[in-house]
Amino acid sequence: MVSVLLNVLLPIAVVVAIGYALRRAMPLDQGSLNRVMIYGLNPALIFVSLLRADLTGGGALQMIVFSVSLMLLLGAVTLALSWPLGLRGGDLSAMLLVSLFMNSGNYGLPAARFAFGEAGFTQALFYFISQSIMSQTIGVAVAAAGGAAGGSGLLRAVIGRVLRMPQVYAVAAALLIRATGFDLPGAGGALGGLFDGVALLSEAALPLMLVILGMQLGTGVPIEQPGLVAFATGMRLLVSPALAYGLGLALGIHGLSLAVGVMLAGMPTAVNTTILAIEFDSRPTLVVGTVVVSSLASLATLTVLLGMLHV
Repeated sequence: MVSVLLNVLLPIAVVVAIGYALRRAMPLDQGSLNRVMIYGLNPALIFVSLLRADLTGGGALQMIVFSVSLMLLLGAVTLALSWPLGLRGGDLSAMLLVSLFMNSGNYGLPAARFAFGEAGFTQALFYFISQSIMSQTIGVAVAAAGGAAGGSGLLRAVIGRVLRMPQVYAVAAALLIRATGFDLPGAGGALGGLFDGVALLSEAALPLMLVILGMQLGTGVPIEQPGLVAFATGMRLLVSPALAYGLGLALGIHGLSLAVGVMLAGMPTAVNTTILAIEFDSRPTLVVGTVVVSSLASLATLTVLLGMLHV
């Protein structure tokens, strides 16, 4: 476990700490960096990784099915545990948001590369793409159900968010190029230079993801409803990976794919859930508090989890 802490989580913590220190020391424009990440670096990372990845076999589909199935299972368990506690309306929506959507991007992708190498990173990328789409569709519906939005306005919001997601177009473009059989990474001339430029952009994605995560933690937030925050953190860091392990075995997933899936299931709450909670007024203080607490606590829980996965 000490080797996990030193070789996997410490490099991540160093970059996160730099982002945290920068945010505490100066008034950085975090919104602009988020937009650079979402509309520039994330699509480049997905596009380049899909063109370079070995998509033979059922690994990609297997990870997508695993991600969707885990979200459904987590939703059922969260509802079953939340209902006896009297959670309704905004509290229930917030609990679903923080339980269903984990930080498989900013935190999960770098952790997968450090822990499992390039093969593990490719598996994690499929999980991340699936999570990104679900958070911008199902996540919007969950947040709106506990807030003021609903009806036809909700449907328009979901469709609009999907169409604005550059990750969707990056996936489509990469798969289309692969379907033609054209080797863009190996092409020379202008096309090769174009790909090299996009690849250079993609290399900045992982470190900037961690810097942004540190900046988000550096904003500071008072913890309200500590009991619910503790419950939500337990769901995210403890219950989720346990369910993921059982689900993976039930789906016939083993080896590297299972290890990557379980690790990603044990990631803290996704930061973009705070955007949804604020936009739809779905108990944003509970969501923000859970993001902060689960992110800090994950250094301990992931050390243990990766040790159990024999990383």
